[in-house]
Amino acid sequence: MKTPIRWAGSKRTLLPTLKKYWGPQYTRYIEPFCGSACLFFELEPKKAILNDLNAELMAAYRAIRVNPSNVAACLAALRPDKRTYYRLREIDPFSLSESELAARFLFINRLSFNAIFRTNRNGKFNVPYAKQKSRVKFDVDSIALLSKALKKATLLHCDFEEAIGDAKRGDFVYLDPPYAVSKRRVFAEYQAKSFATTDITRLRKSLCEIDQRGAHFVVSYADSAEGRKVANDWNWRRVRTRRNVAGFSGHRRFAYEVFATNVELRK
Repeated sequence: MKTPIRWAGSKRTLLPTLKKYWGPQYTRYIEPFCGSACLFFELEPKKAILNDLNAELMAAYRAIRVNPSNVAACLAALRPDKRTYYRLREIDPFSLSESELAARFLFINRLSFNAIFRTNRNGKFNVPYAKQKSRVKFDVDSIALLSKALKKATLLHCDFEEAIGDAKRGDFVYLDPPYAVSKRRVFAEYQAKSFATTDITRLRKSLCEIDQRGAHFVVSYADSAEGRKVANDWNWRRVRTRRNVAGFSGHRRFAYEVFATNVELRK
């Protein structure tokens, strides 16, 4: 199934490549930087751990898992226009009920500029409304499908090292951290303390620990000095993709990412 959540840095277009690393031998799927979790929803594993430092995202997932009909009803009651967008943007999401929070998140995510999640220094979401090319219609029926998939997952909101702390033999870990690159700006997510170049060493250490426990992983990163530093100890490849963050679609460019793994693909 496809996730309705739009996410800057999403790997939706690279799913055919990523799916090749997955197999029936894995008993659990773990994603410590889940975002829109497009690979999770594509694979629909029987058991999973999903984690992200974005508190609103994880609260929305929890609400969808527990009460999809209420979330769908709240979303259906919202008029998809600019006025409603800015009214909702000003509301503290954690002052709402769980279902209202999830509906607000899905609504703003769908109508925001380039699906960017960006907050100011006070942690307040501040992305502007994006003029819609056509009438927006929410697929409320898909929320029930999301709920069904999320019932198979443990949902966490913690540091990535904690999220993968009990990875063991039989687990498959997919890591797609925000791309922190010192020599250029590669957008993934504007959120305080999400991931920085200083976290690269911790990421490399985590990959070694995953491997030592007998679990398997795939990590994706911008093709850069930082990405090569993560990838060089493992089997890796360059993958061409299109950046989905730019002011106008015509300005979006192709770029390369690196995929590093301890999985041996069958030829």
